[in-house]
Parts: sequence; C-alpha cells; structure tokens
Amino acid sequence: MRVQANESVLVTANTQRVAAERGVQQVFTDILSSVGRSGYASAEASDGSAVTADEITDSWHEWLNVSGHTRYTTLDAAESTLEDFSELMVEAHDAGAYAAPQAFLSSLSDDQLETIQHVHHLAQPINVDALSDEGALNLLLPPPAQVDLNHDGLTQSGIGYSLRFPDSHTPRAVADAWEEATAGLSFSERMTRELQMTSEILLANIRVDDNGRFLGRSEPGDADFVNPMASSDYSYLNKARKALESLESFKNQTPPDQYARDHSFWTAFESALQDNDTV
Repeated sequence: MRVQANESVLVTANTQRVAAERGVQQVFTDILSSVGRSGYASAEASDGSAVTADEITDSWHEWLNVSGHTRYTTLDAAESTLEDFSELMVEAHDAGAYAAPQAFLSSLSDDQLETIQHVHHLAQPINVDALSDEGALNLLLPPPAQVDLNHDGLTQSGIGYSLRFPDSHTPRAVADAWEEATAGLSFSERMTRELQMTSEILLANIRVDDNGRFLGRSEPGDADFVNPMASSDYSYLNKARKALESLESFKNQTPPDQYARDHSFWTAFESALQDNDTV
C-alpha cells in the first residue's frame, strides 16, 4: 500500500513538472520561432501572435514554483536573483536578443552577467567573446527551454554541455511516451533512464581498434563528432526493443530486482511508443 502511495505522489509531482516545463518551452519556442529559430519540436505550432512580458514571467514563475526548490537551494540563487533573471528575459525579448544573443550579452553589466551565471549554475564568470551562438542563446533561456541548435545531441549553455532527454529535437509523440513511462520514477531513476537513452551519443564517438582497444574519442565541435539520434532512420522503438533484448541476454548476470525494474521500464516505454504510433 505504501509503495503504491509513494508512486502516486511521484506521478502527481512528475505530471506537474512536465506541465511546467512544457509551458515555459512553449513560450520560448514561440519567441524563437518569431526570430527564425527552432525551439522545441514537442511544442505546439505557433499561432503567430507576439509573446507578452506576462507570458514570459508567468511561465518562468510557474516552473520555479514546481521545480525551483530542487534546482535553486543555495544563497547564490536567492529570490532576487531569479527575479532579476525574469526581468532580463523580458528585456532580451524586447531588444530582439534571441536573434542576436552575443550582442545583447555584450551590452550587459557585470552584475547582470553574474545573475545569468548563478541561474545557470556556471562555474566561471561569463566570457561573451568565447561563446558559440548556441552557448550564448541558451544563457538567455530558462534551463528547461534550452535548445540544441546544431543537432549534435548536446545542449550547450555558456561553454558547458549537457545531455538531456527529451531534448529540443525530440518529437512530441516520443516525449509523451517518455513522460508516460517515467511518470512513477524518482528524480535519480529518471536521470538514470535519460543517461541510458543518450549514452549511444557518447559511445558513437569513442574510437577503438579491431581488438577493442581504446584509441580516442571525438569531442563536440570536431568534424567527426556524430549524433546517431539525428539520423533520419533512427528509431526510438528499436532503442527500447534493443534494450529489452540486451536485458534478456544478461538476465542471469543481473540481480533480480534490477532486472524487474529495467524490464518494467523498457516494456512501458515500448508500449507507450506503440500507442503513440511512434517508430
């Protein structure tokens, strides 16, 4: 009974989290669309109306109310800092900064750059001249609305990279299936599943010889860096099925409780993908 109650609490919390994330993603996808950039593939098509300052601040505050307590727990991201960032996003929108983020960042004071640094948990002060277009743009976006501009499978914020799933290129049907399959999982469990989904990006960029010896790896920005999930024939359904096949192959070497959790998750994801007619 207690297990079911705990899972119910997680489902409710995750449903609220997803709604808040998608709300802020929708607002900033509309903003990016208005300046000719791509936002989230899982967002609804824009109706062409201009995004208002209230929509920006409301979506930001809603996300903070749901997820802010887990992301911002230290004094360096106090309420005033988060409000300052809200105002910066409105200012950026009014100034057309989402079309030219580096120019806007160059115009900011040291205090404003420090606000952005704290909101995005950057270890070092921002050096605008060292930023790529993607790295600069994502500093002006809320964390859940950051985008992978060059479709390399990595989301760059400042000079740092992160792997996330779903990301800005994940189709809505796949994102829906993912949220359905992970609805009852804890934060740490969801992070584990996200890593399993994105691990093939890391593995695809490791070079080995014919004997399996490590030779090196391609880094983001290298000409030979690849993102297998960007391939036109990539199949999320095949990913789930291969995970289940691998699980069966190593069943005898897998602790029974771990096997049960893995089997339950990948089966749920496979089923949700099929329900959504996703390949």
